[in-house]
Parts: sequence; C-alpha cells; structure tokens
Amino acid sequence: MPPLKHPGKRVGKSRAAKPQLELVPAVPLDAPTPERGWLKTTKEAWGSFWESPLAAAVTTEVHHMALRRLFGLYDERERAWRGFRRQRLVEGSQGQPVLNPLGKMLLAYDREINALEDRFGLTPKAGLALGVSLGKAAASLDALARPEARRPGG
Repeated sequence: MPPLKHPGKRVGKSRAAKPQLELVPAVPLDAPTPERGWLKTTKEAWGSFWESPLAAAVTTEVHHMALRRLFGLYDERERAWRGFRRQRLVEGSQGQPVLNPLGKMLLAYDREINALEDRFGLTPKAGLALGVSLGKAAASLDALARPEARRPGG
C-alpha cells in the first residue's frame, strides 16, 4: 500500500484534512447599535449574540451586514408569527376560510434564517460542521479567569 499523502494535499472527503476553526478568547466586543425599529426581543437577542464567543468571528463589514440581515429576518419573522397567531384563518376570495398567508411567509423566513444561522455557526450542528470548538473556547476563557493564569510565569 502506498504511503498516504500529506493531509494538506489529500483530495476527497474521506482523506482531506478538515480545516478547524477555534474560537479564542478576545477582548469583549462592544455590541453595535441595533436597528431602531427592531422589536425589544430582537434587540435583546442582538445584545446576547455580541456577548457570546461567536461574536469574535464577525470581523468585517460584510459579516456585520449579513448578521444585521439575519437579525432583521428574526424581527420580521416574529412580527409575522404574532399576526399569524392572532388570526390563523382568514376569508378567502370565495368567502371560504383559508390559512393566513402569513403562514407561508413564516416558512420562507425560516428557510432564510436557517441558511444564515448555518453560515454563522449559530446552531450546535452548524458549529460542528464549521469546526467551531465551543468547549475549547469555554475552557480557554475559564483558564484565563483563574488568578494563577494571570500571574507572569504561572
């Protein structure tokens, strides 16, 4: 059997080395200002994201734009859900009861949201697929918080 290639030169899913992304502790980021028209729940979620280790991966203006788009979708989805919940059935063109069109909008929002959440690694499965090691990031943060870790030579 011939020797295996260097991991960086391998081709194919079974032999290619997967790039690993690790979140490293960073200086806490100041959350950018949420959009003025967002619901309170959306603004709170925005603040929570910026307090999480995942925020360290948002490094460019393009990332910020995509993240704002995601949170805008969260906001719109919540508004549609509230309307759908108030009135699940509406009157159709022939006077018959039909499902509120907001139901279809909710499904469309969910598809877009799921795609963006996967790109940002916001679900456990998406994080693993991106190689995000949250356990290592938490362990690193814990180690930094210990007094002996802050002493020179300790």
